[in-house]
Amino acid sequence: MRYFVLAFLFLFTSCVNKNFTLKDLSLSQNASNYLANSQNGSNNGNSGNNIDPQALRESLKESYLKAWYSPWQDMEVKRNKKEVFWILKEMNRSTGYGEDLKPNAKAFNDALIKSMDIVHYPSAKIKAVVVRDSDVRAVPTNKPYYRSQKGYPFDRYQNSLIFQGTPVLITHFNTDKTYAHIQSSFVYGWIKVSDLAYMRDKDIKFLTQLKNYVMPIRDKIPLYTEYGNFYTQARVGELFPIIPKDQNLPKREKQGEQKKQKKQEKESLKVYGFLKDSQGYATLQSVILNEKDFFVFPKAFNGENMAYFINTMLGQKYGWGGTLGNRDCSAFTRDSFANFGILLPRNSYAQSRYANNYVDLSSMKAKEKEDYILKNATPFGTLLYLKGHIMLYLGERDHQAIVAHSIWSLQTQKHFKTLIHNIGGVVITSLWLAREHNGAFSKKKLLIDRVLGMSDLKDLMLKTSSPLNAN
Repeated sequence: MRYFVLAFLFLFTSCVNKNFTLKDLSLSQNASNYLANSQNGSNNGNSGNNIDPQALRESLKESYLKAWYSPWQDMEVKRNKKEVFWILKEMNRSTGYGEDLKPNAKAFNDALIKSMDIVHYPSAKIKAVVVRDSDVRAVPTNKPYYRSQKGYPFDRYQNSLIFQGTPVLITHFNTDKTYAHIQSSFVYGWIKVSDLAYMRDKDIKFLTQLKNYVMPIRDKIPLYTEYGNFYTQARVGELFPIIPKDQNLPKREKQGEQKKQKKQEKESLKVYGFLKDSQGYATLQSVILNEKDFFVFPKAFNGENMAYFINTMLGQKYGWGGTLGNRDCSAFTRDSFANFGILLPRNSYAQSRYANNYVDLSSMKAKEKEDYILKNATPFGTLLYLKGHIMLYLGERDHQAIVAHSIWSLQTQKHFKTLIHNIGGVVITSLWLAREHNGAFSKKKLLIDRVLGMSDLKDLMLKTSSPLNAN
């Protein structure tokens, strides 16, 4: 009898991880196909009130650049150690699981905490730049921390991917000086020292006076220096300062520039890159672009343009905190809006509050909530927030709200079994995703049940007059 009961419990309470067919994934995975059906809502993104005036674009650019360069100008060092080293609470509660999916040793955990030299934080205030795409970590190690043996891909030590060329402020070093603690315009944490270079004051003055910038029209465009050496892969949402055609690099670079003058005459567009010299300082380097692969920053905001950038990322794999160079939910929204001059924070909660116009929907029933979204949200311009996740509202299809988002998985429950639906990437779905696999007595909530609120970023663009701090 005991074995029968055990078998019964296993059958009806087990978790099933299976590739069930999800009805929503048969929806068109082309964001442009939702433009024509996105006419509902008082703030429609395709109305005659599209945001295109040059004056507004200049205001958005000014706001973006002021925040972007703030680590080199007026950024204050974070003093709240509890906030800066937030991961300590989790590390003290559990040592977590490592890359072998076995519990991390307490000695390893203790050594890691000791290496942060928290007692002496902050120990520096150095202006620097990221010289290659890098990971921003919660602790000075590339080792992972999973909460359970089934915790992949959620490495709690991973904060964010950070692009080359990002201005940062170094505030601290670990004990062996292999990692530096940095603050940027949108994220803070530990970066490998090898991925950073110190900035000279004259270079900062020179760069912050530049007026024109570009961003790529698609992801992972290989870029090369004028000498033919690989520099980086340009990513959607990545900012590049244009080298003025009538302006040379700072004096120490002029000699090298003159030697390449004839070759450069054939190039239509050059931007500044950063290389690290033997003393640890950044030197400016000309990087050659194909003009057709880039647009002048920022792009005018409208539904068509946002749909274009969404399409460049649809189908890409999920990457928690930018793991393996992929995007999670907030990286997807952040890189989408960067094209229009909106510098969002790195996590979903902060993004939902960034515009100071958050609408609380948590007290509404599911259908009431969706009706409110359909009536009031701006297609291609409104963020929908739920705990630990954020989505971009696209509009209406068959009386349902449609969203684009990067999602790892979600759970439903049917016949007393918990079903885990692995999605693992950027998709277009409704807010009722996987409803067909959720039983009448399920305790698992769908996306629509979990939506807590929304924020209209088009409203922010219209009101932009001074920069907001994304960090």
